[in-house]
Amino acid sequence: AEPGQERLREFELGGAELRQPTGIAYDAARGRLYVVDTGAHRVQVHDRQGAPLGTFGARGEGEGEFNYPTMIWCDAQGRLLVTDSLNFRVQTFDADGRALGRFGRSGDGSGDMARHKGVATDRQGHVYVVDGLLHALQIFDVSGRLLLRVGAQGTEAGEFWLPTGIYIDGADRIYVADSYNRRVQIFRYVGGPT
Repeated sequence: AEPGQERLREFELGGAELRQPTGIAYDAARGRLYVVDTGAHRVQVHDRQGAPLGTFGARGEGEGEFNYPTMIWCDAQGRLLVTDSLNFRVQTFDADGRALGRFGRSGDGSGDMARHKGVATDRQGHVYVVDGLLHALQIFDVSGRLLLRVGAQGTEAGEFWLPTGIYIDGADRIYVADSYNRRVQIFRYVGGPT
């Protein structure tokens, strides 16, 4: 640990072999840690102590299958949203890994996904997806209908250059990691339910 930092512990994942862990989400209500293993095209599920509870997903294009998944988000209802990068979609699962739905398509226009990275939801259930190649934050309803696209390539406020990560806190403040601009931009959702 660095001076002034305390390392709590190294989290052993109960002997589970990880090829390329990229995204994690924690469901406090259920005591589950979800780890996206991009190289294995699956999500591993663990308890609070790191013991394995199972996996879901395999390589493919069908429902519940992945082609290099990267990020994951656990919403307030315990649903999991996974960016399925090379299938150019976001998939939704229940807490046990059963597929609930999916949306997205490859392309370079509004509502399309080119190199989508982070995914998150707000208190109203809107789905936010940052796309590094489109330099945008796109907001969808739960069925995948595009509601709003925010941003363009640039260095000004509200513009992005290779955004990669997103986090939405309990007050609906939206934090976007704007990689090439070396900053985090903060937005606030001010609307109501759609």
